[in-house]
Amino acid sequence: MLCPKESQRVDTYLLYLLEVNKAVSIVLSRGPGSREVLMVKRHSSLPFLGGYLAFVTGTLEDEDHETARAHLSIHGEEPGDYPAFLAAAARELFEETGVWLARGTTLSRKKLQDYRRRILDNQISFSEVLKRENQRLDSKDFAPMFPITTPQFILQHYDTWFLHCHIRAEDEVEIWPGEVEEGYFITPEEVLERWRKGTVLIAPPLPLLLHELAHGDCESFLPEARQLGESLNRGELQQIYFSPGVLLAPLRTPTKPPATHTNAYLVGDQKLYLIDPATPHSSEQEKLWKLLDELLAQGKSIEGILLTHHHPDHVGAVAECQRRYQLPLYAHRLTSQYLPDMDFSGSLEQGQELDLGPSPDGQPGWKLRVYHLPGHAPGHLAFQETRYQAVIVGDLVSTLSSMLIDPTDGHLGTYIKSLRFLESVTNGLLYPSHGPPAREGRKLVQKVLNHRYKRKQQILEALDTQPQTLEKLVNEIYAKFDQRTKKLARRSLHSSLIQLIEEGQAEETEKGYRLSAPGRERALGVES
Repeated sequence: MLCPKESQRVDTYLLYLLEVNKAVSIVLSRGPGSREVLMVKRHSSLPFLGGYLAFVTGTLEDEDHETARAHLSIHGEEPGDYPAFLAAAARELFEETGVWLARGTTLSRKKLQDYRRRILDNQISFSEVLKRENQRLDSKDFAPMFPITTPQFILQHYDTWFLHCHIRAEDEVEIWPGEVEEGYFITPEEVLERWRKGTVLIAPPLPLLLHELAHGDCESFLPEARQLGESLNRGELQQIYFSPGVLLAPLRTPTKPPATHTNAYLVGDQKLYLIDPATPHSSEQEKLWKLLDELLAQGKSIEGILLTHHHPDHVGAVAECQRRYQLPLYAHRLTSQYLPDMDFSGSLEQGQELDLGPSPDGQPGWKLRVYHLPGHAPGHLAFQETRYQAVIVGDLVSTLSSMLIDPTDGHLGTYIKSLRFLESVTNGLLYPSHGPPAREGRKLVQKVLNHRYKRKQQILEALDTQPQTLEKLVNEIYAKFDQRTKKLARRSLHSSLIQLIEEGQAEETEKGYRLSAPGRERALGVES
């Protein structure tokens, strides 16, 4: 359950849903029959998939439409913006790798390097270079793979065309530091092996694509790639892996804005545990059943269902999932008390470990460790797999907004203690129930703790020696919120006031809330 940090964040999220960005991703190989593809590492500072290996990728610019009209030879009819995607692919390849795909008189490496620098410095456009050198792009140099739209649970929303191109014998890849830190040609098997060992991160859907590419060369993969794209664009669940052994399945649920989905997770390689089958919608459930059936057909086993907590946007498909697959259900004993109609097979407590079998890279002794981290809910659990240290955290944090700590079943002081513990055990990716994972999970937890501290200080500054009603405080502290979110803000503020009362910094009277003597000293910056 979510409480937006500010109403602008909700508006920004809705704007992203309405305005879809367009992008290209280029699978570049050495030549016909080659099994090596170019992988580049995105700069670690980038907010979207920073530090991940990817194909050369970039967004469409206005210039790309002009380039396609003036400098692209097209053979046959190409739908919609597809020609502009081709122009964008040629431009991005040149900017990021120095590879020149245009046809015409051979240009010297020195001249191309000079043009590349000037393009990156915004002194000249890619289209102008083509015009000056009388060069043309040709659609035959690009093999379409498939278009795909990023899942809606990710804030940045892209329609992306995946294209395949060959590097020419005379071309050399030259990575200049910028949005890309490094790049190299590598076989799909080699990069997947590094990924399974935990030495690199790979941006989805590349783990799935590289797995399929490992069965042959790029040319033989193209028909399969198009079939894959068609299935994904029909709305089927993607097999989304940000790290080995954690499959993320975002499911549309009735949850709190700005979220529209709750993430279910399948943790394991051959032995899987399903965490939070969330959705009550039958159409979304069917997508989950199809995914589970595919995994079972591959010889994998599903050992059971695990719940992070009892909130409705986390348990909507549990009963039907049990009926279909005859799976045992586990949660903390306090969670089972909130769900008396569900059939639990046992309870989970702090420190328990569930056997996952061998890890994706074949190491024995892989476990799923259980942490009892209450505060958002009394029986809230988090789960950490022991090979790569990824943590599935439920509603402890979100990458979309701050979490609502509702005084009806939450407790802010306990929640802060749980965050402190989570900070101490987080060494890698952190997977929330709402939003994409955080690559630097500990930094996200620290950011949440800092936000809570600043909110606490803001409340102390708003309080006075004279009592104020909860409604007055909400209108002052959450002035930027719109009426759609004021109700959530009221509950969040109530939890904060309870914490301040428990700490002796505030008092509740018949007329409202006011500072206590220690609270006045803290608000003035005086040590008590």
